[in-house]
Amino acid sequence: MRNSTVDTIAAISTSAGDSGIGIVRLSGKGALEIADRIFRSKDGKMPSEYKTYTIHYGWIINVMREEGRGKRDDRAGEIVDEVLLTVMRAPRSFTKEDIVEINCHGGIVATRRVLELCLENGARLAEPGEFTKRAFLNGRIDLAQAEAVLDVIRAKTDSALKIGAEQLKGGLSAGLNRIRKGLVEALSILEANIDFPEEYITPVSRDGLRNRLNNARKEVDSLIIGSRKAKILREGVAAVICGKPNAGKSSLLNALLKRERSIVSPIAGTTRDTIEEIIDIQGIPVRIVDTAGILEPRDLIEKIAVTRSKNQIKNADLVLLLFDNSKRLSREDEFLMKKLRKKAVIPVVNKSDLKGLLDKDKIVKVFGPVIEISAKKTRNIDLLEDAISGMFFQGRLSLVESLWMSNLRHINKATQAQKFIESSLDSLDNSLSPELVSEDIKEALYCFDDILGLRFSEDLLEKIFSEFCIGK
Repeated sequence: MRNSTVDTIAAISTSAGDSGIGIVRLSGKGALEIADRIFRSKDGKMPSEYKTYTIHYGWIINVMREEGRGKRDDRAGEIVDEVLLTVMRAPRSFTKEDIVEINCHGGIVATRRVLELCLENGARLAEPGEFTKRAFLNGRIDLAQAEAVLDVIRAKTDSALKIGAEQLKGGLSAGLNRIRKGLVEALSILEANIDFPEEYITPVSRDGLRNRLNNARKEVDSLIIGSRKAKILREGVAAVICGKPNAGKSSLLNALLKRERSIVSPIAGTTRDTIEEIIDIQGIPVRIVDTAGILEPRDLIEKIAVTRSKNQIKNADLVLLLFDNSKRLSREDEFLMKKLRKKAVIPVVNKSDLKGLLDKDKIVKVFGPVIEISAKKTRNIDLLEDAISGMFFQGRLSLVESLWMSNLRHINKATQAQKFIESSLDSLDNSLSPELVSEDIKEALYCFDDILGLRFSEDLLEKIFSEFCIGK
């Protein structure tokens, strides 16, 4: 992303394909001038004459030019599309630049043609995430807020969306700035003592310094603990349904999905490959996989299915180990129980509506309490959902998402800051020189500066914004 920020940029900001509306966005000093060239309103006015935050009806025109002279002829031209044009003037816009958004008819051809006219008349195609990058560089949002835009776009559940929205609003940034302020105050105490070394650190100054550093450490600890939950909400939980053939794995997947997804049959081995779906369970995105229940493959296809199932189980965060209530524990059951002892397992007893022959005590001794369900009759599925949520959050979510970090870059930087703050406290308690304590505090501050974008490199920005779509 090496292009100049003084250019006027343009991009399609809606998904490709048939839709009711397609939006082409312009941002930069030349946005209104370009709009003047290609937009004709019903009232005869030009976009450069419009007030900010106004919407106008008209047409996008491919204006003819007089041969050899390059002058525009307003009396002629091809109508490309009927549109609504929105004007948002600097500095009160997303990028703090002049923005024009053209709402044309959805569809690949219409939006692409409008974009082409913008480019032909002086704009250049925006790089991925360049609109958000300009919002950051122009000071409308900090870097943590800019990255939250992507979290909002990629949110898989309502809870993940709420975290992203809170961070975009500035909740996380406010918390980080509060920690940063405490560290700056601690640093000022140290700097005063460094300037007057004959007085060293007085008891009063030492207590004030320790209190500020302890408060900063507690707040960073809280951020990192919350980040583990936020990471789950952002990336989801990998869960696998496994069990012997005909235990009801496909029926359980259908019950959790609340729709028919897997083929259900009394014939053992019906599922011959892994089936994967995303389910929202009490705000947690769960990537759940129904595995083949074949332990001894009979042919090459089943052999491949077994290999895939084993890989899914190996990489899973959580295993739903399914047992058949209507049958005694089999060799296959005991084999799976032995293999999964070290995994996070919820033991699920299916077919609770049938006569029970299963020795549940053996299962309880290995994995703890079982969840008894009937997948076919969708009985007690809510209890299983509670158990899945409880494995990660000890119950339903108690949301304080404004102070949750879900971004891996933020988490790594906060973890580094945590170590520097702890080191500064150790140096202080061991009466080491103020310079050493000061150096650790400065390094911690640099970590927060990196998160907020108070210092950054062009390579970092390019890496962050390359993950965005072009129109955002």
